[in-house]
Amino acid sequence: MTSRTALFQKSTRKNQAFERFICNGQEAALLDATTSKYIPLSYFVTPADTTASSASASASEPAASASATRRSSRQSHGLADKMPYETFRLINLQSRGSHAHSLVLFKSRAITTNPEHIAIFECNGQYTQSEIRVIHTYHPNADADDEPGTVYDVTQNYFSPISPKVCMNYGNDTYNPGYCGIFGIIAMVFFRGYRPPTAELRSIDQGGSPPPNSRIESGRSVGGEETTKTKTTKTESESETTKAKSEATTTTTTKESENWLQKWKQLLKYMRQDIPNEPESHGCMGTNLAARVQEIIAAHPSTATGHQNAEEEILREITQALTQAPNK
Repeated sequence: MTSRTALFQKSTRKNQAFERFICNGQEAALLDATTSKYIPLSYFVTPADTTASSASASASEPAASASATRRSSRQSHGLADKMPYETFRLINLQSRGSHAHSLVLFKSRAITTNPEHIAIFECNGQYTQSEIRVIHTYHPNADADDEPGTVYDVTQNYFSPISPKVCMNYGNDTYNPGYCGIFGIIAMVFFRGYRPPTAELRSIDQGGSPPPNSRIESGRSVGGEETTKTKTTKTESESETTKAKSEATTTTTTKESENWLQKWKQLLKYMRQDIPNEPESHGCMGTNLAARVQEIIAAHPSTATGHQNAEEEILREITQALTQAPNK
């Protein structure tokens, strides 16, 4: 039997190819944290309470200033600014010592811990073991008075409710050879399988194509939402298209959005559980799930069909795990 370490090392290219597949071909965004782990909120999103320029240029601490400079040299606005609701973006974090780490940025109406409706998945948890801290010059509590020149740690507001509260990416190298990227894959596959169906319609409206497991059928989504129909005149067609896009954007109900988030919280509880009758050095239930996901990816060819079959199999493993999640 191949060890987890050997299989993980052998599967580097397959893992990267599978990531590109579930990201619809979009390359991961790069985040340079080699000089500081303190990242301005404006890297991820233009804050709702200020402009992008004031958000990135106000840090008084050297770490914050350096991070803001790194951001401004790469982009003029936050990653999530142009992301449609019910989508995600993979982030390749480069830390000190040539250490790579995976983060996933989600944007969904179900996320209400901040006004921008975004959350960052960090498998190392929301607290001291996280690879980065998110900073901002406005207090996360809207009722609090902001002190000029003060930089606030708003990490929990932007990690919650997607990230576990405490680290679940642990275990010795034999049992966890470096599964942070696999945990990210679990989060992305879960979201693709459980997000509201109107998300795929919005993707198609923007020129994309429906992902595998798409709930869109010919001219109609499974939820009963009709796509734009061809009209006899250009004016009528444009009007109908505008109406269809508007409906696709607004018909995701709060109940639909919250459904995937509640299930994700259940999965987090499952993954953070101790493995029965095994020492902490073996990791947690999430470590075992990550190992199984790695086996699935390695067993399928790096083709469109192979990736689709792997995604479906991973989703079945996730669904099975949900049935074993604790109720409280």
